[in-house]
Amino acid sequence: MLFSADELNAFILTARCGSFAGAAQRLNKVPNAVSYTIHKLEDAVGVPLFERQGKQLQPTEAGIYFLKRSEMVLEELVAMREATQRIGKGFEAELRLSVNNIVSLRPLLPILAESERLFPQTEIRLTTDVHNGVWDSLVNKRADIAIGAPNEVVSGADIVAREQGEVTWVFAISPDHPIASEEEPIATERLRPYPAICIADTSIRLEPKVAWQLHGQKAMVAPDYQHKIRMHLAGIGIGFLPSQFAAPYLATGELVGKQVENPKPPTPMFIAWHRARGGPCHGWWLEKLADPALRAAMIGSPQ
Repeated sequence: MLFSADELNAFILTARCGSFAGAAQRLNKVPNAVSYTIHKLEDAVGVPLFERQGKQLQPTEAGIYFLKRSEMVLEELVAMREATQRIGKGFEAELRLSVNNIVSLRPLLPILAESERLFPQTEIRLTTDVHNGVWDSLVNKRADIAIGAPNEVVSGADIVAREQGEVTWVFAISPDHPIASEEEPIATERLRPYPAICIADTSIRLEPKVAWQLHGQKAMVAPDYQHKIRMHLAGIGIGFLPSQFAAPYLATGELVGKQVENPKPPTPMFIAWHRARGGPCHGWWLEKLADPALRAAMIGSPQ
């Protein structure tokens, strides 16, 4: 059973006007034509949609439901037509962003809201990737823009990259952990007996990386940074945290920062994209991501 947009519109106007005559005037039709359309709809659904009170019409309970659904369907049809027209003129149906798990999404929230307002037909897909998984998503075209791609630009691909800044690291552990009282810098051999809390690289084709794990040290793999931090707080294992993630816990004393024999160096970060790809929304996002303050905020404040 299919209803045309014209039939639904006639029903909506009849319900709003309360009469066939009022709807007919709005539609530039004769009342009998509108009445015929409503009768067809009622026959199609198998129940009355209006109660007749002389020349006045009141939607039945079923009619009220049908009215709400009709308005939703018509709005969706209008939106679909407009989006189709815009996509046909070069606007993207979707834009895929791969975001490093050590990047804060909070500064991106106003950008996402503005993007939705300016490009309502473009669906934004955010995925969180770990280590080389960010580059892997871009190189293998699962992402259009990579935010926080780490270490160095992948060679052999037609990729443009812009420096985002550096993420610094702190060796942060529970104050109750056995090594919390060790003399600093803590020797590597004193760290090896305790599990390194890691997050698995999401790379599929590029070589996966491990953020920090000593040779011969047991790994304990967390699903994300929220759980990695909780494991640090619980004293389950040891490891490094991005400075911006560790800062609130260091300030409260829930974690303590320790100097170790071989500290983890800062990680260079990049915003990267394919040279050949890009529509209006893609270009707009690159302009926004060129803002130095935004790039710094994403790697300088906790999520």
